[in-house]
Amino acid sequence: MQQDAPLEEPAGFSELSKSEQIEYLQTLWDKLSANPDDVPVPASHLDLAEARLARYRDDPAAARPAHEILDRLGRKS
Repeated sequence: MQQDAPLEEPAGFSELSKSEQIEYLQTLWDKLSANPDDVPVPASHLDLAEARLARYRDDPAAARPAHEILDRLGRKS
């Protein structure tokens, strides 16, 4: 499959209610994520994760809990 080409919508998808569309997508995601080793991870994502882990290991005290970051981001919006 060519990455730049838009994907065709599954037949009947647009006729589903929004909650049915969400349920469809959740079911699809559950099937895809059932075997995480089969899901390719771009090298750029791995590089970013490695860089962030190295930064954390260099200065663990500078890290903030996720809930603090999410709270801060929530206040910005």
